[in-house]
Amino acid sequence: MARSSRYSSTRTSRKFLWLSMGIVFAIIAYSGVWYYLAGQLESRSKFLLSDLANANVSADCEDLDVRGYPFRLGLYCSGIAAQDKASLVTVKAGSFRSAAQVYRPNHIVSELDGPATLDNNVGATAQIDWALLRSSTVFGLSGLNRASMESKNLQATINPGAAQEPVQLTAAASQMHTLQNGADLETAFSLTDAQFEMKNASVSIPKFDLEADLTLANRASLLSGRPISDEQPWRDMSASINTMSIRMDSGAQLSVVGPFSIDGEGYITGKFDVEISGRQAWQKMLIEAFPDAAQNITTAANLIAAIGQKQDKLNLPLNVDRGNVRVGFIKIGNIPPF
Repeated sequence: MARSSRYSSTRTSRKFLWLSMGIVFAIIAYSGVWYYLAGQLESRSKFLLSDLANANVSADCEDLDVRGYPFRLGLYCSGIAAQDKASLVTVKAGSFRSAAQVYRPNHIVSELDGPATLDNNVGATAQIDWALLRSSTVFGLSGLNRASMESKNLQATINPGAAQEPVQLTAAASQMHTLQNGADLETAFSLTDAQFEMKNASVSIPKFDLEADLTLANRASLLSGRPISDEQPWRDMSASINTMSIRMDSGAQLSVVGPFSIDGEGYITGKFDVEISGRQAWQKMLIEAFPDAAQNITTAANLIAAIGQKQDKLNLPLNVDRGNVRVGFIKIGNIPPF
C-alpha cells in the first residue's frame, strides 16, 4: 500500500515538473517572438524614416524605442519632426506613443503630445496644442482600412503671414473618422463648442458645433496608400455631402446636403439643399459684420419672413456651376478652383 502511494506521488511530481517546464518553455518562446517582432518593428520604422528621404521628406523620431512587453507592441518617440524639402514646410511635435495588442497587431492606438508647430519659407506659421490627441487605425490586406482621431481642448493659432491677421480656433472636442467603403471613401468630422477669433475683426462669431459626413466616390485609395494616377486627387472627383450642419450658441443654424463634383480644372459644380434656422440671430450677426448694409439686411430679412409666413426656417436651393454660385436665378458669388 505504501509502495503504491510512493508511485502515485512520483507520477504526480513528474507531471508537475513537465507542466512547469512546458510553461517555462512557452514563456521563453513567447518572449523570443515578442523581441523578434520588436526588432522587426524598430528596423522597419527606421527603414521607413530613411525611405521618406528618397521622397524628398526628412523625418526624425527622437529616441526611437519599442515597448509594451508582454502583451503590447508599440513605438515610442520623445519627439517628432518632419520637413518637406520641396515646399520647406516643417512640422514639430512632442512625444509619440503607439500600441497594438499582440493578438491583434493590425489595430494600432496612438497618442501625440503637444504642442505642435508648422511653418514654411514664406512666413506662414501655425501653433497647435491640446490636452489629448489620440488616433486609432485598423489595417487590412489592402493597407489602411479605417482611421479615427479625437482631441480634447484643442487650441490653434494660424498666422498666414504677409501682414495678415492671425486666426485662432478653439474647440472643447473634435473627432474625425474615415474608412474605405468598397471603392469609395467615407469621412465624418465634428467640432464641439468651437470658436473662431480674429484680431481686429468687425464681427464676433459665436461658439458653434459643427458636424459633417461626406462620401468621396472612387477615392478609397487615398486611405489605403495605393498609388493614384493624378497628383491632384481632389480633381475629376464626384462626391456627396450627406450631412453638414452648424449650430451656433446664438441660435443661428445652417445645414447643407447634396451631391457635387470637381472637374479637372478644379471648379466645383453641385446642387445643394440649404436650410437656415434662427433668422433673427443671422440678421443680428450680419448687421454686426456689415453695419453699412444694415438697412438692406433688415429689408431682406423682413421679405424672407413674409415669404416664409414668419416661420423660423428657410429652405433654399443652392446651385453651383463651375464655381458660379446662385440661389434660384440670383448670382451671389464665385468659388475659385481648388
